[in-house]
Amino acid sequence: MRSEEEMCELFADIPEALANTVEIAKRCNVTVRLGEYFLPQFPTGDMSTEDYLVQACKRGLEERLAFLFPDEEERLKRRPEYDERLETELQVINQMGFPGYFLIVMEFIQWSKDNGVPVGPGRGSGAGSLVAYALKITDLDPLEFDLLFERFLTRNVSPCLTSTLTSVWKETRSGYRARSGHVRS
Repeated sequence: MRSEEEMCELFADIPEALANTVEIAKRCNVTVRLGEYFLPQFPTGDMSTEDYLVQACKRGLEERLAFLFPDEEERLKRRPEYDERLETELQVINQMGFPGYFLIVMEFIQWSKDNGVPVGPGRGSGAGSLVAYALKITDLDPLEFDLLFERFLTRNVSPCLTSTLTSVWKETRSGYRARSGHVRS
C-alpha cells in the first residue's frame, strides 16, 4: 500500500480523485481481521475437510506407489517411509487449517489437465510435499529427490503451491469458473 504522500504525488493532477477516496472510505464499514485465512469451502459431502483430504491422499498415494514400485515386495519394503511422511505432512496441514486449500488446488490442477491445459510437474518448495504428489498436484516424488516438506510449509509459513500453467489457462479458466463457481477459482 502506498502512503498518503505517495498518493498525493501520484494523483497531483487529479485532486478530486483523492477527495473521492476519502468520501468512499467514510461510507465503508469494514473490519479486517489480520492473521486469519479465509478460504472457500471445498465440498466434501458428509465428511470433514480433514478426513476427505486424508482419504484422497491415501488413495492417491496408493496409485503413485503402485506405479513407482510395480514389484509388490519392493512396494511393501518402501511403504513405511511414505506412510510416515504422509502422516507428518497431514498433521501439519490439518493443524494449520489448510486441508481445503490442498483440495481446491487438486481440483483445479485436475480440471486443467482434463481440459488440455498443460501443467508443469511442480515448482518451488511445493514440490517437496508428498501430499501434493499424492493428490497429483505435482508429479515429482519428494522422497526420491530428497525434497523437504519443511521448506514448503511450517507452522510459521503458509503454503503456496505454484504451478506452471500456460497461456491456455487464461483462455479456458472461464470454463472452470462456470463449473466450480467464481468463488472457488
